[in-house]
Amino acid sequence: MSNRIVIQAVLAVALTLGVAGAHSADEPYKIGMLHSFAGYLSNMGITSRDGLMLAVDEINKRGGVNGRQIKVIVENDESDPAKGVPAAVKLINGEKVLAIVGPARSDITEALGPMVEKGQVVDMTDSFILPTTSGYTFATVPSPEEEARLSMEFLKKKGAKTLAILNAIDLWARRLAKAWADEAEKQGIKVVATESYNSATDKNFIPQLSKFKAANAEWMVVTGAGQPAGLILKQKAEIGYTGNVFGSSAFASAGVAPLLQIGGPAAVEGAYFATVPFSVWDTLPKEDPRYKAIVRFREAFKAKYGNYPEPAQWWIAQNYDIGMLLAEGIKRAGPGVTGATLKTALEGIKDFHGVVGTFDFSPTRHAGAGASGRVIAQIKNGQVVLVK
Repeated sequence: MSNRIVIQAVLAVALTLGVAGAHSADEPYKIGMLHSFAGYLSNMGITSRDGLMLAVDEINKRGGVNGRQIKVIVENDESDPAKGVPAAVKLINGEKVLAIVGPARSDITEALGPMVEKGQVVDMTDSFILPTTSGYTFATVPSPEEEARLSMEFLKKKGAKTLAILNAIDLWARRLAKAWADEAEKQGIKVVATESYNSATDKNFIPQLSKFKAANAEWMVVTGAGQPAGLILKQKAEIGYTGNVFGSSAFASAGVAPLLQIGGPAAVEGAYFATVPFSVWDTLPKEDPRYKAIVRFREAFKAKYGNYPEPAQWWIAQNYDIGMLLAEGIKRAGPGVTGATLKTALEGIKDFHGVVGTFDFSPTRHAGAGASGRVIAQIKNGQVVLVK
């Protein structure tokens, strides 16, 4: 049976089940965490949990919210949509959680959209995009459209006239590729070639890169991350394609060291990419309020875990912010908070300063991190630096 059929079958069962009610006054607020602790996103899941638990520990140590502690119940989606949906059913209908943190995969978030709306459970997704049904889903990173606008405005300022797009085939990458193309047109930049690849299996990118070279694309924008990103840069240099490189916010998410190791220093040097201020914290101006917030977070993280967080793994700070946002929402909703009142409370949050950016939600805006959540970075001398 295909993953799609399994998801649809489980989803049909889930949607027939009841709505989660209010919690009794003497028990902790139960928050579920649905993330990848196995599979290709396992490192993201483990470090995301570290960020969330740092926030929850801080909240509980100061007395909790409304006099009650917060309890986190963790479920593993194993980076697999077919396993993510049953795990969500367990959290919503078994544990009767007030909210869910995660998942990271956009296709799992998409499947959860109608489930959390039916169950009236808030989902603070780690995905880059909101699901089609997003009444109870909130995102804490800028949308692909916001990222594309920032990226293409930057390329315009750099004098770009032509570009080629290389994107993975997953849901988020396809949407970002379309947003890049749409925004490039608005900025007067011509898209001369568009190619895709499978990030899970592909290792030879020369056919796509050769087309870019033949089209004389001045810039190549790419959604690659991890090993694919390194191989793309390596093979680009091997065929003598000299176009400039601009990567998505996932581009250096595995860190710069793997990019340098796989791609080679010469091929990687000079690449630009979108990222969050957290990843370039040490090159932010010291008077920048984001710098101060990041330093405080880094010191708290080291005090709890014994080491500083890896700057490339910005989702650690993202999940810390999610914990703090949920606490603020629960506080505003009051002791008798339900999923429905928590949703309304979150929609009223404005100008909430977190570690990865400033959050503003509303009934019509559930992607709460705007321009403050994205900056342009460049790899220079093997280091990631802020492009001012």
